[in-house]
Amino acid sequence: MEEVKNNDELYAKIETEKLIKEKKKKNIFTIVFLAVVFVLAVVIICLASIPLNLKPSFLKDENNIRIVEIRVNETSTSIFNDDTREFSEFNKVLNDAFGQTYFSALFNGSLGSVKIVEGDENGDYLEATDFVSDLNSYVKFNLINKKSIIVNGKEYSSKKQIKAIPFTFTEVYLTLDDEGGIADASFYAIVEYVDAEGNSLKDGEYVVEIRTKGDTSKIVEHYTDEE
Repeated sequence: MEEVKNNDELYAKIETEKLIKEKKKKNIFTIVFLAVVFVLAVVIICLASIPLNLKPSFLKDENNIRIVEIRVNETSTSIFNDDTREFSEFNKVLNDAFGQTYFSALFNGSLGSVKIVEGDENGDYLEATDFVSDLNSYVKFNLINKKSIIVNGKEYSSKKQIKAIPFTFTEVYLTLDDEGGIADASFYAIVEYVDAEGNSLKDGEYVVEIRTKGDTSKIVEHYTDEE
């Protein structure tokens, strides 16, 4: 009888120790899980609070913009950089159109969304004169100093004319869309195809599309409400 009793006590002791160990494991798992959730929550909060301005690099130097023309349907407004109030107001609207948080940009595909397109859907060159004459709602930027197209930190060179040096331009258009929300937004730079010696590889001025993402309806709304 004493032996049976001792065995029962030993068995109970072993079971108790097993339960304690399992409880410790569960507690450790719970602590690790809560820690991971906490870290993820902190990361999400941080990403949601980090502001990004996704307008192209050639517009981030606001002092290099000489004239801005905003055309919404049949109404045209011109803003000169010496008109401090109007120019400052326009830049605020532009920044708002291309401003997002890192978190939203991460999930709507805005990060790394810049794409360069030379020519139309058939791959044909787009002549600047014909293209500009067909524009309806847009923002036209005239720059003081020539700028280049930067993609992933590098100057973009033509894929259609292999010997061409990186494009430079002083005239660029942003087409406007009155439908709200983050969507594809296109800038069109007026460029020439030249080589390193400045020789024309193709006569005339052409359009290179710079696709990105933004909400250009904010520009449309602002300059429509003013009418």
